[in-house]
Amino acid sequence: MKYGDEIIGTIQDIDDKGRGFFITETDTGAKRTIVIPFTSVGDLVRATVRKRERGHTLAEIVSIEEPAPTRVETPCPHAGICGGCLWQHMAYDAQLELKRDMINRAFEHAHHEERIDAVMPCPNVFYYRNRMDYVISWRGEVGMKAYGYWNRYLDLKTCLLLDKETPNILAEVRTLITDLKIQPWDPKSADGNFHYCVIRLGKNTGERMIMLLFHSLSALEASTIEEIKKRLSPLCTTLCLGENPEDNDVSRAKTIQHLSGNELLKENINGLTYSIHANSFFQTNSVMAAELQKTVLDFCGNIEGKKVLDLYCGLGFFGIAAAKKRAQVYGHELDADAIELAQKNAEANDVATLCRWGAGEVEKLDWKTENPDVVIVDPPRAGLHPKALQTLMKNAPHKIVYVSCNYRRLAEELKVFKTDYKVETIRALDLFPQTPHVEVVARLTHI
Repeated sequence: MKYGDEIIGTIQDIDDKGRGFFITETDTGAKRTIVIPFTSVGDLVRATVRKRERGHTLAEIVSIEEPAPTRVETPCPHAGICGGCLWQHMAYDAQLELKRDMINRAFEHAHHEERIDAVMPCPNVFYYRNRMDYVISWRGEVGMKAYGYWNRYLDLKTCLLLDKETPNILAEVRTLITDLKIQPWDPKSADGNFHYCVIRLGKNTGERMIMLLFHSLSALEASTIEEIKKRLSPLCTTLCLGENPEDNDVSRAKTIQHLSGNELLKENINGLTYSIHANSFFQTNSVMAAELQKTVLDFCGNIEGKKVLDLYCGLGFFGIAAAKKRAQVYGHELDADAIELAQKNAEANDVATLCRWGAGEVEKLDWKTENPDVVIVDPPRAGLHPKALQTLMKNAPHKIVYVSCNYRRLAEELKVFKTDYKVETIRALDLFPQTPHVEVVARLTHI
């Protein structure tokens, strides 16, 4: 089975990355797993082989010969190619059921008895995101990368993830590239300048931030910057330029040049106002972020007068909400800029006297002065640092509320936690419709 070979089969299951697959026999009688993105269980698919990967062959759809019962018409013309929506072809009820099954399968494989009954649905399955990072191709296309490719780009005229105004902004950016002869970044040759157009929204405040990310701001002429300001300022409440001088594909700026409007974006979640920097991590679904915050507070229980340690606290999303419940909060985070924002956000929400914040590696936190009653942890996708996990186990807080964007890592780490902790409750929330991603919150109580 080689590149370009055509193959036909019925999708039997979905793999851990959210891609459909079926198992076939080669000419030699060997079993081979064929993985095909953008498919549903029950689809009869005609596909061509793209490449062999470890343990399977990756193929691309040529046609759907017979659609699965869960397959629906996709409203976006880029669906089936774009890396933004792997599951747009799937009915939303089926997405939720599949996420539930994938979580339970991961827990079963890790030999846990816990299961979830359902995933909390998102009321808005389109236009739900509050941030998108649109890449600029070396040819000047503005949009997203094709799924599974680092060098194939889609010039988006439509995007159903952010809001209806977004395509107009992308069109203006596209025009700026041409009119001002801005050189896009070419990752292959590590040459050029323009990397990304990052758009952030305050879904509940009506604010919009646009950041254009460049390899070198000094390479831009003053007249170019002035024209960017003139054309894009009317389209947002905050406009800035960012610089990432590294030869990588990261949409985080090392330097920010503010051009117009407010320096920070504001968003309101459950009556709390958060100021957000261009580089800040913030839950990308404002509607479901509110439900996530409510879940965490619910799992914390009665925390009035108690000590809450908020690890990986970011700009104070959970810690400030806990302080509003009259908890004494200490938030700890590696990013010093995020800690500065957490302090400002605590002041803005009238809980500064109940909050303390510190910057540094979570695994190096000195627990001697903390002695928390409840610990909230919201680590990145890679999960807890091994030393952070060891420290949690050593200090043995009575209750841990674990917020996970990677339930497979959570399932692995629970093997360690369950030597001293009981898993009381697990809840899954869909912050990412049209994708395989899902948020899971677990409440652990010391035995």
